[in-house]
Amino acid sequence: MNRRNRAAVAALLAAVSVAACQPAASNPASPGSAGPGSSASTTPISGDPIKVALITDSAGSTSLFGVANINGARMAVDELNAAGGVIGRPVDLIVRDSKSKPDVGVQLTRDAILGDKVSAIFGPVSSAVAAAMTEVAKENKTPIFFHTSNTQRLTTELFHKYAFMVGPNTTMEGRGNAIGVAKLPYKKWAVIAPDYEFGHLQSEAFVNKLKELRPDVEIVAEQYPKLGEKEFTPVITSVLAANPEAVYSANFAGDLITFTKQAAPLGFFDKVFFTSLYETDALQALGAEAPEGVRGYSRAPFYAIDSPAIDGFVSSYRDRYGVYPSDWAIMAYDAMKLWAAGVEKSGDLDPDKLVTALEGYEFDSVRGTVTIRPIDHQASVSVYSGTVKQDAEIGFATWTDIVITPGDEVWLSEDEVKAQQP
Repeated sequence: MNRRNRAAVAALLAAVSVAACQPAASNPASPGSAGPGSSASTTPISGDPIKVALITDSAGSTSLFGVANINGARMAVDELNAAGGVIGRPVDLIVRDSKSKPDVGVQLTRDAILGDKVSAIFGPVSSAVAAAMTEVAKENKTPIFFHTSNTQRLTTELFHKYAFMVGPNTTMEGRGNAIGVAKLPYKKWAVIAPDYEFGHLQSEAFVNKLKELRPDVEIVAEQYPKLGEKEFTPVITSVLAANPEAVYSANFAGDLITFTKQAAPLGFFDKVFFTSLYETDALQALGAEAPEGVRGYSRAPFYAIDSPAIDGFVSSYRDRYGVYPSDWAIMAYDAMKLWAAGVEKSGDLDPDKLVTALEGYEFDSVRGTVTIRPIDHQASVSVYSGTVKQDAEIGFATWTDIVITPGDEVWLSEDEVKAQQP
């Protein structure tokens, strides 16, 4: 990477990090909007704050996602407070870094519930951390909202009634990605994914769906480097040695950026068709180094969403943070607004009333109207994919040839859910 590109990437990351560290509004009752493009409220705000905790992974290779989580959640909380709070009370957002470590996530969740007396938990990035945190939330009957971590197990074997999934789970994402590439002519595929729960489950879902749609497909190689890997050259050369025609990757954030920069000089993208999680933050960080022609997939790319709220959200987010919103900001924002809507509907903070309010609830999210399915509390959110191409108007690569797969076409059937839930 040349000096100019290094400077551009450093500037982007610095801007995002600084934005994440901005404090919440000092006067929660000050004029503002209830949501992007909506009118300000003059509803008086009073009483003790309602505390909620965002426990996310804001350091290391997943920091792009964690920082975006914080930005989106803080924006949502400030809008809620500016519009009169939740059930007339201000919302106080507590932010903690779980460092992608399950034991740290467990301790922070316990501290937030028992020490800070929070009414809800949000986060994290890592599915392994989420799997540990959800057990603590279950024990303490505390609502927990997953907007970035997405292991299917959170909606099946680890499911409990206080847990909600606002992003597509690993099965939905893997199946959606397979649908997006099934019509391509490639028969020999390889898999590269991080060696933990998310990477294995999503890759398995992708392969199973692809083989269902294309019985002629063969998996010729699988590589599972550790999360946070710094040297991908052995992985790349091993995969190329198997002579695949196409490669599916579940790498993301810092890992995907590192992989892309190390793969390009080896001619990787000229030798195989490649699809991976090229979402907004990764594409902004890669800048001119984003490889055109690869297939990206993601969960909430703002440029692929057509909803009444998206334009106002993008404008408000850019005004506040100076960058375009990534999927991880959008989904954290949606999760916070979903919780608030459920509390308003139920009328108080009783967790069981919140569950009743949200089961079957149709929520007007930034991504459009989604339904919370009662059996597993999975939101009916879409899976997006498209071809990476530099976008002069936006200033970094986005996608063309976009495919949107509705959530209810790829989520587990209710019979599948029942078979896997406790």
